[in-house]
Amino acid sequence: MLAATVGGCGSVVPGDAVRAEPDLADLDVGNYPTAPLAYGTAADEDAARYREAQRLGDFVALPLEADPAFVTRLMGMGGPVVLDRRDMQSLVINDTFDEVASELVAGWVHTWSTGGEVDTSQQMSIAVLMFPDAATAESVAIGLEHDDFTFNTDNRPVQLTKYSHSKAHWRPGTTSLGSWTGHDRYVTYIKYNDFSGKADLPAMVQRTEALLDIQLPLLDEFEPTPAEQLNDVDLDPDNVLALTLPKAESLIATTGPAGAFRGRGALYALNGIESLEFLDQGQVSAIGLAESVVMRSDSVQGAEALLSHFNPTTDPTGSTPIGIPDGIDSGQVHCYSRKLEEHERRPSNFCLFQTGKFFAQVEGSQIQDLHQKTSAQYALLAK
Repeated sequence: MLAATVGGCGSVVPGDAVRAEPDLADLDVGNYPTAPLAYGTAADEDAARYREAQRLGDFVALPLEADPAFVTRLMGMGGPVVLDRRDMQSLVINDTFDEVASELVAGWVHTWSTGGEVDTSQQMSIAVLMFPDAATAESVAIGLEHDDFTFNTDNRPVQLTKYSHSKAHWRPGTTSLGSWTGHDRYVTYIKYNDFSGKADLPAMVQRTEALLDIQLPLLDEFEPTPAEQLNDVDLDPDNVLALTLPKAESLIATTGPAGAFRGRGALYALNGIESLEFLDQGQVSAIGLAESVVMRSDSVQGAEALLSHFNPTTDPTGSTPIGIPDGIDSGQVHCYSRKLEEHERRPSNFCLFQTGKFFAQVEGSQIQDLHQKTSAQYALLAK
C-alpha cells in the first residue's frame, strides 16, 4: 500500500507506486474476451432513454439514506429503468399512466424493505420520473395523483406538512401512503407500506418527508442531457464498461443492457449493501455493470479498501473459500462458494480481486467457468 515512490537523496514523489507489468501468459480465459469493448453512443431513442435513466439513477435516493433500517433491496417491484407503465409494475394501480405521462423522458424506481418476515416489515418505494420541463412534470403529478385517488373511492387526501405542493393519499384503516411530488422537471413518487399495521398517519407522513428531504436536493445536482443531444448520449462516459466482461445477448434480453454508474445507481445490482459508505471509503469514481462488476477508484488504496469491504471473510451466511484461477497473484484474488438456502439447488460462486485502481467481482455457477471469466476480467484490468 505505497502512497509515494522514493527517489534519490530521500526525496518523495506524490502518487501511486508504479506496478510491474503482470505476466498474463498463464491465464486460462476460455472463450471470454480480453480486449476492451467500445460502446459508443446510443443506437436509437429507446437506448438513449435507457441510458439517461441510468444517469438519473445515480441521483435517486435510497430509502436506507433516510432510515438505515431499510437494508433489503426487493426484486420484482419494477424498474429500475422506467420507460413506460410496465416498468412501474404493481406500484401504479391505475391504467392511465402512459396517457398522463406520455412525455416521459426516463425514470428510475426501486423498492427497499426493513427485512425480516413480510408481515412485520416496512417497504419504501421511490420513483423519479423526468419530463421535458417543469410545467409538464407538475401536470403529470396532479394527473397521476388524481387517477390514484379516484381508483379507490375510499382514498382520502393527505397533506404533507413540509411539502405543501405534494399530492398524497391514504385509505383510512390501512398503513399505506402514496404521494406524487413535482420538483422542477421531475416527479417523485413515494409509496410507504407498513405490513405490521402499526404506523399511524403522522408516522407515514414523516417517513415520506424524510425521503423527500434527501431526494429533492439530489435532483438539483443532476444535469440532464439536453434534448437535442439525447440520441448521441455516451453509453460509457468513464470507459469502465469497456473494461467489464460484456453481457451475453440472451442476458440483455432478460435483464437489460449493461450500465455505467458513478454511485448509488449501481446498488440495484449489488447485494449485501447496507449503506453508501463503501463509495467514499473506496473513493469510487466509476462503476461498470455487465457480466461482471468493475469499480474504479481514485487510488490503489481505495481499490484495496473495496476488496476488504466486499470480501466475505466474516460473512455470517457462510461463504466458503474455494480455489483461485491459475496465473493470478494469490494475494489479489479471493474466490468463494455461497452457502445460502436459495442457492442450494443452483451452485453460486464468485471471485473478487483488486488490481491497481480497480476492484472487480465475477459470478459463475461452474468453477471452471468462474475461473475463466475471472482470468479474462483480470486480463482486461491488469494490462
